[in-house]
Formats: sequence, structure tokens, C-alpha cells
Amino acid sequence: MSNLRRNNGDDYPEAAWKHLLDAQALLNAARYDGAGYHAGYVIECVYKTLLQIEGVFSRSHNLTHLSNELSGLAGGGGSPRTARYIPNPPVQLTYSTPPQGWKETMRYRAPGDVTPPIARQWVREAQRVYQASIQKMRLDGVIR
Repeated sequence: MSNLRRNNGDDYPEAAWKHLLDAQALLNAARYDGAGYHAGYVIECVYKTLLQIEGVFSRSHNLTHLSNELSGLAGGGGSPRTARYIPNPPVQLTYSTPPQGWKETMRYRAPGDVTPPIARQWVREAQRVYQASIQKMRLDGVIR
């Protein structure tokens, strides 16, 4: 449990870690749809962590919307609290129907929407985004 755990039990930094581990395990097991699904949740949880630190709460799963909300803080560069943790280059996974992008509703689709190359790309992106944000915030003591 992190210091950012909300009263309703939501803990975005911990959820990001859990989903990253699941995405990696599913990728290693050649379960590409599941790997891609969890990779998207890593990015969503990272965005929600950064927004929470800024005092902004969102129920959206839309990665594009969350990214725009984050970019809108302090003129696009984030505030002094979060600017150094915003992934650069920007996240390369958009909110769209697979395989063009990630959506939380992809859990209802038949297997095969996420190909092995796409799954590998999305999991790599989730790892990069996690390391650039949550992992750095843990090292800096922002997240405990």
C-alpha cells in the first residue's frame, strides 16, 4: 500500500506495478491480448497517479483524455511537483480500438486483436512510462 492510497481503496501506483507484472507475465506466456490489456492499465494508472498528486481526480479510462488533462497542468509542462515525472517522449499508446490503440473494453473482444509485435511494443512502452514516473517518484520519496 502506498501513501497515495485513496479512501475508496484505489492505489494507482500499486495498481500500476501490479498491472506491469501481469503484462510481463502474460507476454512471456504468449498471451498477447492480456499483455496488451494490462499494459494499457499501467499507463492509465501512471496518469492517474500524476493527476492525483496535482489534486485532480478522473474516472476516465481514456488515455488521450488523461494525457490531455495532464498536459494542461501548468501550461503543458506539469507543475513543479510532477513535471520531472511526466514521460518524455510522450506516451506512444493512444486510446483507440485495437490494434490501433488501447481501450478498456478490449477485454470483451475475441483473442487475436493484439499481435505479438504490438503486445511487445505496448509492454515496452508501459515499462518505460512506469520507470520514468512511478519508479522515479519512489526513489525521490514522493511515493512511499
